[in-house]
Formats: sequence, structure tokens, C-alpha cells
Amino acid sequence: MAPRQAHFLHILRRTGRGWLLSVLLLGAMAHPVPAPAERLPNNAWQLLAVGYPEDREVEVRLGGAEKTLIAKGRGKVRWKNGTSTVELRLEDLSGPEEVGWTGRQYILWAVDHEKRIVNLGRVPLNSHEAKWRLQVPFRIFGLLVTAETDPQAATPSVHVALESLLPTNPTLVVPAFRVPLALAP
Repeated sequence: MAPRQAHFLHILRRTGRGWLLSVLLLGAMAHPVPAPAERLPNNAWQLLAVGYPEDREVEVRLGGAEKTLIAKGRGKVRWKNGTSTVELRLEDLSGPEEVGWTGRQYILWAVDHEKRIVNLGRVPLNSHEAKWRLQVPFRIFGLLVTAETDPQAATPSVHVALESLLPTNPTLVVPAFRVPLALAP
């Protein structure tokens, strides 16, 4: 044990709070905070792409971005027979016009680890919620929701509303890639 660690343990034993800190640290390790992607300079975004195991349902979460911080999503992904089936539910997602993106609608994107992008279509937003099931042609991918003027856009815009996070299951080990994307201004 390193001298610094021994000193730290000595202080914890002396104060009688070592057991509490141990429980808190173990709890934090058992339930890690999902790692978000991030905005990059020059109209770019770094998205997390996750590899999904064969024929196993994996719970996914989406988190809101700058203008839609309270928005969240949850869903399930299952890779089987060469296709990922995704069931998504979005909550607390303000409409594009409510956050200053007038004349736009939300589009869901799948981006794989090789930067291939697929426009999965318009988000079926009803009030501040959406729920739907769709197919994704990738096994390793991340999801992104952006506000677009053209529902047939080929590239996501800088108006990011939601992004996928790492799976929350602490016993699941899957490959994850950070994928830098050039977004349309």
C-alpha cells in the first residue's frame, strides 16, 4: 500500500467514518454516472457509440443537451439477425420552437463508430413526450436528436437536443467509442 493510501486509511479509522466512506465509494462504483458526449469546436460533436451484444436486450439512456437539459430518454436495444431493434421513450422534451429553434422538427440519428450516419426520421413528439419502435442497421452506434429545418437532412445540425449515454447496467461490458462528428451549421 502506498504511503498516501495508508495515511488516508489511518485518518478514516481515527475519525470512525471509514465504514461510511467505504459504503459510499462502493455504491458509486456499482452505479457509475453515465458518461456524456460533448460539443467540440468548429460545429462538431463527440458522440458515444456502443456495441450491442447478440440477442441481449440492453437498456439505454439519452440525456438532454444545452437548451434541453431536463429532457431525457430511455429505451431498449436488441441486436439480432443483422439489425438492431430500438424502443425509445423521450420525456420532458420541449418543442423546437419553445427553445428558440423556430421552423424546425426533431430528427433522430444513428451514428456508427465509422462515422456512418443514418437519418431515422422525425421524432413523433406529442406534447413533451415521444414513444416509438424502429430498426437501426448498425450493431455499434450512438443516437442523437437534433432540430432540423429539412426532415430529409443528410447530416445532423448543431441544434442537438438529446444524445445517447453509456448503458446503465453495471454488469454489462460492451465496447464504446467516442465518435467525433462534423455537424451542419
